[in-house]
Amino acid sequence: MPLFKTVLYSTDFSPLAETALEYVKKLKEAGAKKVIVTHVVTSLSIELPEGTDLMNSEILSNVLPKADQLYVTSIIEKLDRIKKNLEFNELEVEIALRYGTPGDEIVNVAKEKGASVIVMGAHGKGLLTEILLGSVSVDVMRKAECPVLIIKKREE
Repeated sequence: MPLFKTVLYSTDFSPLAETALEYVKKLKEAGAKKVIVTHVVTSLSIELPEGTDLMNSEILSNVLPKADQLYVTSIIEKLDRIKKNLEFNELEVEIALRYGTPGDEIVNVAKEKGASVIVMGAHGKGLLTEILLGSVSVDVMRKAECPVLIIKKREE
């Protein structure tokens, strides 16, 4: 039985997230079959309930103002590019785009989809920043019920 059958890959579209994507591809060698590409939107011009599924076309076209529709559509296009990249590597891919608090929503999606592991980048902004503002990666590590693979920026 594969160690990591379903991988949740959380992206903020940063260069560090792109590095984490390379690790996701490598997990195929450890038996990964499916990847849930996840992004969490934290602010829109209107308030939505935590966990709102922004892939829902009714919310996209009937609830969100035009500017938010364009913003969310641009995120969906980025997620689709990542999906195609992973499908090229012969992985099954699903997209999860949620509204809310990143740490909470990443963990919620992982539970809902039965993720075996969560892969994400950590920007390492420093202890003081983490204490004052919190850290998404630390929040996910504390709350996740599955292993979390954190990809840190390498010092050159």
